[in-house]
Amino acid sequence: MRLILLFCLAAGPAAAAPFVPPDVTPPDHVVTMELTFFDRKGSSSQVVIRHGEWTRRDSTYTTPPQTTYYRQGSNAYVIDNGWITHFRRKDHLEYDDQARNTGERRTHLGESCTVWETARSKSDSPSGQSFTSLSCFTDDGIELWRRGFGVKGISWSAEAIRIERRAVAAQEARLPRALLELNWWDRKDPATATAAEHETVMELSEGRILPDGSNPAPPTIRTTRRSGPWLFKEVIAGTRRRIEISHDSIRMRLTYERGRRDVEEELTIARPDPDPAQPEPKAFQPVPSDRYDTVLGERCRWSDMTPGMNDGGTDACFTDDGIMLKEEHFSRGARHSTWTATRMVRRPVAIDEVKPPAELLQPRTWDLD
Repeated sequence: MRLILLFCLAAGPAAAAPFVPPDVTPPDHVVTMELTFFDRKGSSSQVVIRHGEWTRRDSTYTTPPQTTYYRQGSNAYVIDNGWITHFRRKDHLEYDDQARNTGERRTHLGESCTVWETARSKSDSPSGQSFTSLSCFTDDGIELWRRGFGVKGISWSAEAIRIERRAVAAQEARLPRALLELNWWDRKDPATATAAEHETVMELSEGRILPDGSNPAPPTIRTTRRSGPWLFKEVIAGTRRRIEISHDSIRMRLTYERGRRDVEEELTIARPDPDPAQPEPKAFQPVPSDRYDTVLGERCRWSDMTPGMNDGGTDACFTDDGIMLKEEHFSRGARHSTWTATRMVRRPVAIDEVKPPAELLQPRTWDLD
């Protein structure tokens, strides 16, 4: 599979719907923009489509090209490139998006516009990078250009080269429902199961015990279920939650993460690559060792799960029928964390037990209904 940069400030912060000047309702429109990055040669394009409360951006500055969907007033957005769809919802932004009218007027493509400062870095930004974003809007709310400034001056720009005020059909701009539909379970994939069907519960040990013997963090529990070639993992630590569903072919994967607060959520759906010319994806091939262990009365053999990695890696201990009972993560030779099975049962697992919770595939969950 190819990699994609899912988050990019190159065309403006992407964690919220595009800014619209107050007391303005933009008309339906299509704007073609030229994107220029001042740390690389050439330029790329972006087409912005607006209909009602929906904005769609089709961009060519990534490989493969990607489409981003926003709904005005929502704190969520969706990025799709044909084989990976990424949903993100978050109230707390890493930057300040309180817009400020500079009062400056400019002219672009023969149209007059007002310059707004739409975003800026916070003084306590974790990245330590300083930036400011400016945009120029017509009186009816159409963005004619936007520019990003860093400590060394302008770093990127997006400038309209064509503007069309025309009726836009709803399906041209709004989020396609198909992006939240999965038909994986009806597919006949050639991959075969790599382990016996089972359910395990594991607990994480990170060595963070205080001098009084207490552990400052809530227990972190991972539940794993295998149904044929499908593997379901759910990790819960306090209010944090992570779900990962994968297929042994490595051609289908769903991950969901919820942070410390319910308003911090991410969902990524990786579908089979639509490009038949792309080679089959390959995972690390475990390298068995001569080290053995016993967990829950079962003998398991340790394997290197990340052969060839120098700065860190993962070792795991498997039974003869492929069930993981222990997993160790380390960096630079130091043990970092260990998962240990506290319960394991071999049993038939129905496909419904490995499907994602139904609410994760509902637009309303992502404030995009």
